[in-house]
Amino acid sequence: MNQKLTYLFLFVALLLHFTATAVATDTIYKKRIQKESSDLREKMFLPPLVIKTCPTAILSGGVVPFTAEYRLMMEITSGKRQSEQLAVSYLGKSLFVKAVENLANIPHNEFYKINGWRVQYEHKFYWIGRRHYAPYGFYFAPMVSYANARISIGLQRYYNDIYYDFRNFNIDGVIGVQAGKINRLTIDIYAGLGYKSNKLYYHSGSRNTYQLDTEDFGDIYNSHLNAVAGINLGYSF
Repeated sequence: MNQKLTYLFLFVALLLHFTATAVATDTIYKKRIQKESSDLREKMFLPPLVIKTCPTAILSGGVVPFTAEYRLMMEITSGKRQSEQLAVSYLGKSLFVKAVENLANIPHNEFYKINGWRVQYEHKFYWIGRRHYAPYGFYFAPMVSYANARISIGLQRYYNDIYYDFRNFNIDGVIGVQAGKINRLTIDIYAGLGYKSNKLYYHSGSRNTYQLDTEDFGDIYNSHLNAVAGINLGYSF
């Protein structure tokens, strides 16, 4: 009896081994599993994360004169047709201003000292077909932005806390298109119109701050009509 049980145990073990081997090498089974997995992945909504920057902003910050903008952006989907985008920027001296200072042989202690920041938020609505979900395809987005930059002319004024304080607020409606998934690289092209408010203050010492007239900056700077356009490059996770 024990011998029969031993033979039966060996037979079952060999049967399970050959069955597992056959399943592992069965291409039809593999294809069916891969197809089921692929179909399940297509049915599931997996929100991607896109990290981006704007290379053109490094040449000119745009919203504040004489500045370059080093921008870091993060976009994450909040639905199949919507996403949230947040951008933070450091504002420094533009390459154009640096070139002018060097060509004009201005003493180093009279160089412009520029530092500032910017925050920007967008809520994107995507027009998509059957093949694409946010954040890829054509979109419309309301965009809100605030920037602040402090500009001192010369090291002495900079160390004495004397500077011009540029403040910019704008809210725009933009349209654009974002393409990606080519080796995970993305490109985002957009343009739009909206409202802007530019204000300039002069800060001298710890308590002396007053607003300046910006009439000499021209109609484009003082107009409340705002135009935006840009190209963002990113990487999708």
